[in-house]
Amino acid sequence: MPSVEENEAQWNRNYDWEAAGEEWSSHWGGVQTQWQATLLPRIWPFVPTGTICELAPGYGRWSQFLIGLCDRYVGVDLASRCVDACRERFASSEHATFEVNDGTSLPMLGHESVDFMFSFDSLVHAEADVIARYLSELARVLAPNGIAWLHHSNLGEFRSEFRRMRHAEAVARRVTILQSALQKRGLIGSRHWRAESMTAARFAEMTFDAGLSCVGQEVVNWGGSRLIDCISVVARPGSVWDRPLEVRRNPNFMDEGASAQSIAAVFTSLMGRGSG
Repeated sequence: MPSVEENEAQWNRNYDWEAAGEEWSSHWGGVQTQWQATLLPRIWPFVPTGTICELAPGYGRWSQFLIGLCDRYVGVDLASRCVDACRERFASSEHATFEVNDGTSLPMLGHESVDFMFSFDSLVHAEADVIARYLSELARVLAPNGIAWLHHSNLGEFRSEFRRMRHAEAVARRVTILQSALQKRGLIGSRHWRAESMTAARFAEMTFDAGLSCVGQEVVNWGGSRLIDCISVVARPGSVWDRPLEVRRNPNFMDEGASAQSIAAVFTSLMGRGSG
């Protein structure tokens, strides 16, 4: 169960940011194709817009695209190391700022000031108490017709299954051959440091408790067949985006990465050759 303190230690001190986070896009053949094939098709109804806030941008893997889609961009991360790297990387973007927070609150954002809040591949490590605090802050900072697009854990749906897997891991550590066999079958080592207390259903409930409306959820697989992640869309009740919750379970999410790898190998690899 990654706590705020464990997340801060992992991303601020322990993790090797040599590849600037782009290593997590390798399944898609790179950051560019992951953005074009998977993220942009899901957020295009909401951008371009006025003010974008990105939660936990890391070294700016998605910031590089979001900054060009708004009048004002604010990146907020609990890791000062990441904030420093982004300030240096995007120093020429005068409308972009990066701020350090405590991992739960957004004091740098004004009342109803955010048109689009975005987080991908970061809040999956946040447990329910952290998500609840961010939703409370979202209720304060979201503009009347603002919207949030948040990628979080659904690992809690498989809690009993993963509890059994932890027992299998404990046994397998004592038998190398067994450990290798279980890993190949996806029976151990597939939690991806996801938050165990979070599910799609719980997120929707917490959104309602915060006085907001969860209008869409895509429950997706990650690194295997289990749907351990969810992308939720949040709006204000009565806003232009408000509607009954639409939930879809998508077991083919990771297949987009396999397709994007082909795009990257054949087409994206030609980028820049025609400008000479």
